[in-house]
Amino acid sequence: MKITYTGQNGYVVETGIANIVFDFCGGKLPPMAKEKPLLVFVSHGQALHFDPGIFSFVTEYPNVQFFLSHDILLTEELQKQYGVTRSVMKKVSFLPEGVRRVLPLRGENGENDYIIFETIKTCGEGIAWLLNVAGKRVYYAGDMNWWVRENDSRQVFNQRTARFKYYMEKLYDRDIYLAFANLIPDQGKYSRLGIEYLLNTASVANVVPMGFGEDEAAALTYQLERAQKKLPERVITLTRAGTSAILEV
Repeated sequence: MKITYTGQNGYVVETGIANIVFDFCGGKLPPMAKEKPLLVFVSHGQALHFDPGIFSFVTEYPNVQFFLSHDILLTEELQKQYGVTRSVMKKVSFLPEGVRRVLPLRGENGENDYIIFETIKTCGEGIAWLLNVAGKRVYYAGDMNWWVRENDSRQVFNQRTARFKYYMEKLYDRDIYLAFANLIPDQGKYSRLGIEYLLNTASVANVVPMGFGEDEAAALTYQLERAQKKLPERVITLTRAGTSAILEV
């Protein structure tokens, strides 16, 4: 399994049965087999998570499918603006929270396989994704995060905390091989709450901090501190678009 950072909140996960894109927002895709299934997941419609340029992937990857959060609008006017044809729209699915789907795949060599995925409601916008890829769970948080800040009133802090923990119940005691979770420097002393809660809630083998923007030091420091404590999960920090990490499966 290979992970490539494409910039902003975008990542590519290359697996033996399909290549997976999460929240592509500009940058470049890594070189990949053209005939292998390409699955493009978009958690919500914010500019740092959704780039209409994803629909141009069909020119290079004929075996592509798009799975978009239900909050993303593609009116006929926007389809024209983005150059999305009717044939491309047939490859697009809009999904609400609470969906579980078995996705049949046909690989580059013609073999049949499948991926199971779930959509999870978040305490922010859109949905989070939980995929089962050949027995390995991959979680992408999207806007799921413990969204509290230092200047929040006690009431606001408690409300946001309760909301976050309520939606995180879907991940309790799950075995997750690879997780993408938020680490937000703008939250000050609360910047790590979201990613830490995930690691204390689920059994995570590999975690990739996301959402740190240009504050590379925040993510790298977090990685170093977890390693020094000899904690069980591996923290993988990719700070420059185009950089990759390879996981042994």
